Amino acid sequence: MLFLVDYENVGNEGMKGSVYLDAGDHVIVFYSEAKSNMERRTLEHLSTSGCKFEACKLCKSGKNALDFYITSRLGELIGGGYDGIAVIVSRDGGFGAARDYWEKRAVHKRRILLSHSIEDGIVMGNENNGRTKELRRLREKCAIGSYYCAYTERMRIKAVLQNLFADTEYAGRIGEIQGMLEGKEKSAKIIYLDSLRLFGRKGGLEIYNKVKASGELQRAGGATHGSNSD
Repeated sequence: MLFLVDYENVGNEGMKGSVYLDAGDHVIVFYSEAKSNMERRTLEHLSTSGCKFEACKLCKSGKNALDFYITSRLGELIGGGYDGIAVIVSRDGGFGAARDYWEKRAVHKRRILLSHSIEDGIVMGNENNGRTKELRRLREKCAIGSYYCAYTERMRIKAVLQNLFADTEYAGRIGEIQGMLEGKEKSAKIIYLDSLRLFGRKGGLEIYNKVKASGELQRAGGATHGSNSD
């Protein structure tokens, strides 16, 4: 994707999502002397993502000067053969005219998106890839109460496991054991097989039997009920 960032307009907030950039992206930051600083972490995201990165500083200030830079560069790139999704990152509604031209008037139409941040642009692009799916997942609205209940239960189970395996060689692997137990579809058989896979036959059996015998873990009504096929 191509991102043309009106940095004078959106500032650091417009760079939100830079951590999701990759080698297939092209990011051009348009800025002026009035707003010439960016958070180091964002600049490091740009440099380590593998994306093509450009910075274009305004030569001479003037009304809508950066807007003209952005639309001119967009035309230059499309004229040079770019035919992917282009995102203008700005809160300036005037860029709607550029979008309308390329989507409705141009001989060779192009898809132009207007967004307030790089992250919004990625989501609006609706590409069938991992970063889009992950951002949509992260942006889902969750009920605070339900999430907190699940969180407190995870913390309870973690404490039980820490106590259960405190004096064993698995005390440093509590995270792996808990991960093995979590999930609505985790049957006793699946947990048993996962335990063998993660910890070997001897260790896996020891861990599974401890978990199965723990009354504190059974309180959760989870998948530790039942017997295995061994």
